[in-house]
Amino acid sequence: MHFIQLCAFALRPLAWITTCLALQTTLGAHAQSTEPAPEPPTTWAAGLGWWRYSEPVMKLEGPQLTLRAQHTSQQAGWPKLLEADIGVGSLRYSSHGSGSLSQVPLVRGQASALWDIEPSGQWRAGLQLEATWTDLRGTTSTGHSGYERFNSKAWAVLQYEPPSTSRTELGLLLRGRQQSYLSQANPTLPDITNAQKRGVFLAYRHSPLAGPSGGGYGLRPWIRYTSVSNSDQVGVEGWYEPRNRTLQIGLESSW
Repeated sequence: MHFIQLCAFALRPLAWITTCLALQTTLGAHAQSTEPAPEPPTTWAAGLGWWRYSEPVMKLEGPQLTLRAQHTSQQAGWPKLLEADIGVGSLRYSSHGSGSLSQVPLVRGQASALWDIEPSGQWRAGLQLEATWTDLRGTTSTGHSGYERFNSKAWAVLQYEPPSTSRTELGLLLRGRQQSYLSQANPTLPDITNAQKRGVFLAYRHSPLAGPSGGGYGLRPWIRYTSVSNSDQVGVEGWYEPRNRTLQIGLESSW
């Protein structure tokens, strides 16, 4: 046998072994890359939504931009879930009695601390703080003057989050405070602070929407509905904050 042919014949098993090892390494790397990555402890989401607040004689509504941060902790004794949410918007005020006003600034925020209450980790309970500021200063279409409003609430929250990662929340109002700076509209009027004692909210955040190939786009629709009853009455004239409803809907993208 020719010397070159002999060398090629002798090296052929080594070539097969090298090829098999390379193929095994490639397949192993592919298998590792297809395994789902663990969810990071902190995630962010930004989105666009619609905010609508209504009382018996007036309403405020308009678009808002939202930003949300969520942190999951594994440390014993600490909240399992910490979450903060802020929104900024431009609203339109309308009332049969006092006309309308556009470009009303809105700034709102909420923060939650929730603990697991059963072994599977699907049920959590905790506390949520919420604050909303609207600036109605200006002159309406009928010549009425407006004023700033600041509202803060504390909620007891029960949350359910199954493995599908959709999320449902129910909140019971612990205490609310409405501050209305009436003196900005009329110097002869007092600034009023009312206490709110009865209210509930229901919120739902859908699991991430899947694309045609089955992959997630990270887009999540969400909705939150809040109902608060009449506040207490203050002052000799019995100033109070009437019952009100707030509806928020939106779509967010997470990373």
